[in-house]
Amino acid sequence: MSGYQDKCCIMNRHRGGFILVSVMLLCVMLVACSTAYAWFVRIQIKTVTQEKSTLQARSIAFLLSLEVMKGLKFDTNNFDSPREPWFQPMLIPLSNYGFANVVIKPLDNKIPLQHLFLPDGTTLRGELSDVWDKMWLELEVRTSLPAIVLDFIDKDTLPRLGGRDGPGNLNRNLLDISELLAIPEITPELLYGKQPKLGIADYCTMWSDVKININTAEPQVIALLRGMNRHFVEEIIKLRDKKDIASFDDLREIPGFPGTFAAVNQNLIGFTSEFYSLRIELMDENWSSSRYFDIVLRKSDGRILRWEEM
Repeated sequence: MSGYQDKCCIMNRHRGGFILVSVMLLCVMLVACSTAYAWFVRIQIKTVTQEKSTLQARSIAFLLSLEVMKGLKFDTNNFDSPREPWFQPMLIPLSNYGFANVVIKPLDNKIPLQHLFLPDGTTLRGELSDVWDKMWLELEVRTSLPAIVLDFIDKDTLPRLGGRDGPGNLNRNLLDISELLAIPEITPELLYGKQPKLGIADYCTMWSDVKININTAEPQVIALLRGMNRHFVEEIIKLRDKKDIASFDDLREIPGFPGTFAAVNQNLIGFTSEFYSLRIELMDENWSSSRYFDIVLRKSDGRILRWEEM
């Protein structure tokens, strides 16, 4: 009998130990589950908070864009120059967010890819003919690529002299300059340049109206204009650093400036801009983090044409 009791006691102790181990394992599992759930909740809260912050930042950037477009409507003078107060950096305090650093720049500073042709969509504008050819010479392209590019985007399907037309051509306006990479002869280096060499994108833009704003034109683009040489390009840069250029009369202040410049470039050179870049940096109250928005606006219809977030 004593042996039987001892055996029962041993079994009870084993059973009790098993139950204790089971309870401990259950507790560990509960702790692990609760910890995992806590981390899941924390991640979800962080995700929701980030999404809320992103949506709030986008809303602020969009509202600022609308205000900028309203302001552009009131800028009715006959020139758009980076020297104007309107185009200087602005730091704007924002309630319940932080600050917005806003920089507006007038564009129309390069060869207008959207306006290469006459209304027929095929014939290269006469005032751009020499400019187009000189650009490719500066890019050290000695092939028929200039004609191939024109055939790629003109509206007809007939190849011009030295050009190439076919199913691979767009035969429409470019949506983005990167579409030129669909032409086999155009490499990323040729399109975007590789220091110290410039690329097509340094001479051409999607964001320019029929005329190039001489107040904002890139120096290498000015150098392509009829009647220009290095000296006059430098003088134009010096002049616009000192004053806003509102007419060809202002350019005639440069000693020895070509008297025929206005006549041969009047359909290509302007003094105002239709397109504007808008750079918005949103900073929190502690200046510890920032969100960036790069936006392109068109003044005539108040449209946002490009929106990039970083």
